[in-house]
Amino acid sequence: MPAFETQRLRCRPLSLAEYEAFALGVEPEWLDLTNPHRHLVDGPSPLRFRIPKVKLDESFAEIGLILAIDKISNILLGSAGFHDFPNDDGMIEIGFGIVPAKQRQGFGQELLLGMWKMITKNPHVKVLRYTVSPDNEPSLHIINKLEFHHLGEQFDEEDGVELIYELDSKTFQNKFGGDERI
Repeated sequence: MPAFETQRLRCRPLSLAEYEAFALGVEPEWLDLTNPHRHLVDGPSPLRFRIPKVKLDESFAEIGLILAIDKISNILLGSAGFHDFPNDDGMIEIGFGIVPAKQRQGFGQELLLGMWKMITKNPHVKVLRYTVSPDNEPSLHIINKLEFHHLGEQFDEEDGVELIYELDSKTFQNKFGGDERI
């Protein structure tokens, strides 16, 4: 997945060298950003799931974790990534996080839309999936605003009960367009 921009964000995949630094337990030496919020360093992080996948297949780094960098300040505001490659039915699931100081300012929705616009260019992607805790009101607001369909729920050993939302990629493309900035 190539780097992309939204209105306020510059987004790029975490590099193999950056994955390697995190695998060694250290924060990478960032050349194009600062990380005063210590995103991916402190608190919950998807890296423990993404690092093993990158070790098995380096191409996973292209979609596993995308950094969301403020275009003006070059501060890392969050990240998003796909849990795996599209499955046999073309479904791909996303996860994301925005640092607490920047939540409820539209960055999450902006990042998600940018990620989905990029991944729906892949002809193997047919269905976009988003799972969320029933208590996560900000994420529920975003997914309902984007008119994803609630399909049910599942129990995740790590996160507990999650609501499952999906939207087919053609509907997403028709609704939200292609390459233009968000």
